[in-house]
Amino acid sequence: MFDAIQHIGYLVDDLDAAVAWFADSFGAENAGGGTMPSSRIVPGGGRNAFVRFGGVEAELMQPADTSTLPKSTLVMHHVGYVVSDIPKAVAMAKSRGLAFLADAPNTNPVGQQVLYFDPDTTNGVMIHLTKIPVTKVSVQPSSGTAGTAPRIDSIVHAGYLVRDVELATAWYVEKLGGIRVGGGPSRRGGRIAFVDCGGAQVELIEPESPASIGSAHILDHVGYVTRDLDADIPAYRRRGLAFATDAPVVNPVGQKLIYFEPMTSMGSRMHLTQLP
Repeated sequence: MFDAIQHIGYLVDDLDAAVAWFADSFGAENAGGGTMPSSRIVPGGGRNAFVRFGGVEAELMQPADTSTLPKSTLVMHHVGYVVSDIPKAVAMAKSRGLAFLADAPNTNPVGQQVLYFDPDTTNGVMIHLTKIPVTKVSVQPSSGTAGTAPRIDSIVHAGYLVRDVELATAWYVEKLGGIRVGGGPSRRGGRIAFVDCGGAQVELIEPESPASIGSAHILDHVGYVTRDLDADIPAYRRRGLAFATDAPVVNPVGQKLIYFEPMTSMGSRMHLTQLP
């Protein structure tokens, strides 16, 4: 159903600090942003910024009320999926029982058409359709340390914690036209499955104690694609990032990956990924 993952959206308590972290860590450039109105997406509204690095993007959102947010942390909020034709995607989604928060897309500050699914029909998680403007031009690093950052090509998948990996897999197959491409035991305990929904992938992670997660689906991590993992690891270390393990591992679908140590990635789980 989807062409790719456009971005991961994060809630932050300090927008400027988060923008600076992406600049220092990934060589990201601020592509624009603005004021967010109060809505179901961000109750009370706030302000946002879109940062771009290599071939990917992140949306950073600072709510008007940050009292419930942890300090200096990237809190995963939503995933933006790219489609080439929003009306066609909407019709397909509605035919499968999904709903949306609006009747038509809105245009965000960087010119993308965006339409959020109603989270009541998507396991309680926020996801949206995204149409990229034809005239979109990638933002290139222009100054400072940005030019020395290893390139991130794309987002391979968003990872979700789920209470039942088989039920979650079946949902993605039925509702989003997914195809299960692999799975097995998780290194964290429990089970995992990988589902391709067109050009976008999700990793579904059932923890060893499923009842401990509460909600049926919780955003857990993002996988960023890089071309030469072994060369990039020392480059990121020089930029002040650390890794959760001494060496990369290979997951059940042949992706070589290594997680950043969350203490150095603003408390958020993310990994570098080299595709087979």
